[in-house]
Amino acid sequence: MMNKQLVIIALAFMVMLAGCSTTEAIEEPVGELKSEQAVNEAKKVEEVTESEKKSLPPRTSEGLSLTDSRVGIEPTSLEIPKLNVNASIEDVGRIENGQMGVPQDPDNIGWFEPGILPGAQGNAVMAGHIDSLTGPSVFYELDKLEEGDEIIVHGDDNETLRFIVTGSKVYPRNDSPVDEIFGFNYSSGLTLITCTGEYNRSVKTHEERLVVYTELVQE
Repeated sequence: MMNKQLVIIALAFMVMLAGCSTTEAIEEPVGELKSEQAVNEAKKVEEVTESEKKSLPPRTSEGLSLTDSRVGIEPTSLEIPKLNVNASIEDVGRIENGQMGVPQDPDNIGWFEPGILPGAQGNAVMAGHIDSLTGPSVFYELDKLEEGDEIIVHGDDNETLRFIVTGSKVYPRNDSPVDEIFGFNYSSGLTLITCTGEYNRSVKTHEERLVVYTELVQE
């Protein structure tokens, strides 16, 4: 089950790398999923997952259990206090032609609903626009986040999860280390993604992708 979720997320991430900003990206699909590339990336994720599983220490009664109580929450909004961001969350998936959906409102954040719930084991993935035809969007200042900064996810029934930034990296839009980003782990992470770098008018997207990594704070 975990392998399947990782593959779904990895494929969606590869799609999203093709484009994620501007109102033009909202009006048009967000990049194309190349079937051969998708299959190869899926295999890489599965291979890394199995390799990392084997390298983990044996589970004991005092360590990791065979069952995991972290079920996560259905996210409704996300706060980034440092950036004065308090945005609603839209569920997005992959549309009929295999492309990843994006938030319809440039001020909202898209959570990849077929993947991991925030707070559950693994990495939940959220994406936001950096700009639109009318100006800056929700993740315009995402590059200002530093290690230790706080991300708060709200759910129904006043559920709240707090994540702390552990680092960030910038990748070329067509060359991302999927296995590094989505490799198997036992932690509960939240990955935020947006566009960055120079805007390429011919493909209607920025040339790079900013990925911010966070981990759940166990209250």
